[in-house]
Amino acid sequence: MKYIHLVLAVLIVVPVLIISMFVAVLPAAIMRLFKADKAADRWMRIHGTLVSKTIVWSLNTKLIVEGVEKIPPKGTPICFVGNHQSMIDIPAVVAGLHIWAGFITKKELKRIPILSAWIKSINCVYIDRKSPRSSVEAILKGVDNIRKGIPMFVFPEGTRSKTGELGEFKTGSLKLATRAKAVIVPITIDGSRKSIEQKVGAKRVIVHLSVADPIPTADLDEKQLKELPDRVYGAIEQQFKSFAAIT
Repeated sequence: MKYIHLVLAVLIVVPVLIISMFVAVLPAAIMRLFKADKAADRWMRIHGTLVSKTIVWSLNTKLIVEGVEKIPPKGTPICFVGNHQSMIDIPAVVAGLHIWAGFITKKELKRIPILSAWIKSINCVYIDRKSPRSSVEAILKGVDNIRKGIPMFVFPEGTRSKTGELGEFKTGSLKLATRAKAVIVPITIDGSRKSIEQKVGAKRVIVHLSVADPIPTADLDEKQLKELPDRVYGAIEQQFKSFAAIT
């Protein structure tokens, strides 16, 4: 039953992604040619949210969200920081938290035609996890995006958790926020592995998404900057443990 459901989800999502190339990505690219970047971003956000909701729905996943009101208003330099459990994490945060941001994403996704077109269209930044130089370049590009008013989203674990538990954070990823003097918004994701990687049958999956209190970085002193990784990890871990207690 598990595999039948996943195949059905693919049969729904793939046509939607193909159609989105003509309905969303191509029109947005034309808008950008005429310097209508804001209109293109709005167009991509509308359709990106719709595609994300379709992906979540096709996997029979219910999102339970809390703390959305804590997300700073538009115009605030923002760096979202979240734990990473599943391939569905990005659609989940877009659909559930109405987050629209560029993501730091692995370079291997360049090889997937439709997905790579979406990635390019929404200001994502590729990173080669095996190359220190690529990591630095990704941070710099991300900082530039934030300074231009484009929120960024980073998964500091660097890869998806294989167990569903919180992994070790790569502290260098937080330079994306500190160099841009951005507000860090910690995001906790729990249960998303059950949508794909640890799926059992076709029953509904519950995914919890939680936004913790934002952490401004512009005025942090040297000591506070050193403590920042533990502070961010602690905010995510605290909510993660609370989810574990109710499941």
